[in-house]
Amino acid sequence: MSIGYGFNRRGRPLSPIEVGMLLKRACENGASTAECAKSVRLDASGVARFKRIADLPDDIRHMVDWGGGSDFVGFSAAVEIVRLKGAGDQRAVAEAIMANNLTSKEVRQVTQLRQRSGRSIEACIQEVVQMRPTIIKRYVFIGTVPSDQIEPLSAIPQSARDSILKKGIEKIGIEQASGRLGVQFFTLVGDERFDASMRRIGKETMESLLQGHISQAFVDVSGSD
Repeated sequence: MSIGYGFNRRGRPLSPIEVGMLLKRACENGASTAECAKSVRLDASGVARFKRIADLPDDIRHMVDWGGGSDFVGFSAAVEIVRLKGAGDQRAVAEAIMANNLTSKEVRQVTQLRQRSGRSIEACIQEVVQMRPTIIKRYVFIGTVPSDQIEPLSAIPQSARDSILKKGIEKIGIEQASGRLGVQFFTLVGDERFDASMRRIGKETMESLLQGHISQAFVDVSGSD
């Protein structure tokens, strides 16, 4: 496994969370931080950052990916989120990253405001967003995965899960949406056309259709064996 920060996304088959979980597991099984750092071509502080993001709540983990984007939480932003103590605050910021396309620098500002002022996380997010000359609104939907699919989903990498969700989005006809499929949750992000699709299809119906697609994806695979 090679992870060094200089690698581009194409050379990284694992998500940051998957890397963090592997490094955490290696240390729990007796590997030293120095050994882990050498194996992935990072320094000790880099290994520590990966291990920290592995402790994010389950409904945030699947959102984390390399780089920065408007439909996921970038690694640098995830490292900032971990600085927040409460899982509720962490979830609020993760959603705000996708809804408002927050940069890692802005996430750091939100975190610092929360820690120094003691105001609600929502107030801190709003203050940082209002500092911008232009505000762009995006829509975020978080759904649950069928309970009987949690085990099979946990056995495949993030990239494979995302491929399943992408096909479901296309099949159902959800417009201008992208997303991430986790083990217990999935997330969809998009612009006004995505919001229009949600209103047209209905949030509960959309979630149910995607749950059915996820379940059927594994039926199709087992049937082809």
